[in-house]
Amino acid sequence: MLRLGVIGCGRVTTMFHLRAIKDVRVVEVAALADVNEERMRAVANEFGVKAYTDYRELLRDPGIDAVVINTPPRFHEEMVLDAMGSGKHVLCEKPLSETVEGCMKIKEAQLESGLSVLPAHNYFFTPCLTRLIDLVDSGAVGGVRKLTLTFESNLKTYRSQTDFRITTGNGVVEDMLPHVLSVSAPVAGRAVDVKELRWWRDDYEVCDNMETTLVTNRGVDLECSLSWTKLVPKFSVEVHGYEGRLKADLMMKPYQVSLEKRGKRKVYRDRWLSWYLDLVRFKHPSFRNQYVHFDRVVRGLEAPKITVDDEAHILRVIEKISEMM
Repeated sequence: MLRLGVIGCGRVTTMFHLRAIKDVRVVEVAALADVNEERMRAVANEFGVKAYTDYRELLRDPGIDAVVINTPPRFHEEMVLDAMGSGKHVLCEKPLSETVEGCMKIKEAQLESGLSVLPAHNYFFTPCLTRLIDLVDSGAVGGVRKLTLTFESNLKTYRSQTDFRITTGNGVVEDMLPHVLSVSAPVAGRAVDVKELRWWRDDYEVCDNMETTLVTNRGVDLECSLSWTKLVPKFSVEVHGYEGRLKADLMMKPYQVSLEKRGKRKVYRDRWLSWYLDLVRFKHPSFRNQYVHFDRVVRGLEAPKITVDDEAHILRVIEKISEMM
């Protein structure tokens, strides 16, 4: 059993991470930490576990094997390094660091310690993305010509308990683009250049909408649309091949992929209507699958599917777009 210490008890923890951990038999929450004692106590009482207002006390707990870091990004680098310094494996919400240099420090510490560090890009572990990648690799659409990726949500309805998204940085660029880059890489390669860029502000003082076209190291265009201000959320991935087209919505239809080819349409589904019960309970399968993978990485049964080097590359693309903005 992998015993986890969870640092940060905000919305992403309570809505997604803790629900996922309950469904994974090989991992369990052993302790929690949050600077907000009232919030931390409420979550700790529900799980019946130890709680700390100082995450360093959690790191000194010998009963903790690994930590999950779900705090605002400005704290990630220091917390990841402190965790490894205390002999703990790490699963950290993106980004691992706010800079490429910070990622390299983490990589160096990881190599010295031999511990596992998994950047948390949950959508990479969505069942329909796995199916989509398999179809592309099998030649179902005759090679990839371009990808169209649309990530839309409504930040107001999310009701985050921290305001880091709207007070620092470049808004959707730092919040949503990492997800787009993590899921597009296994399909079309890593983004290496920016062809087009348009961004604007609707409801916030930072960039809350963006349209950009990126180019990958395989010469594939990524046409990306990002928004915090849409009513209906979705994260759609559309693969335009030379012989057909694949479609998936990683957020709302995580078990379904459609293939359009020669005027015919075929739908692949792993689950049917039962998925919608999970949807209303905020039990997205990607979070559960991510924890299963993390446990296997820690036990040496699998290589990490997303690495510190991958995270550094994502940050380089974000830096390039930020300079253009």
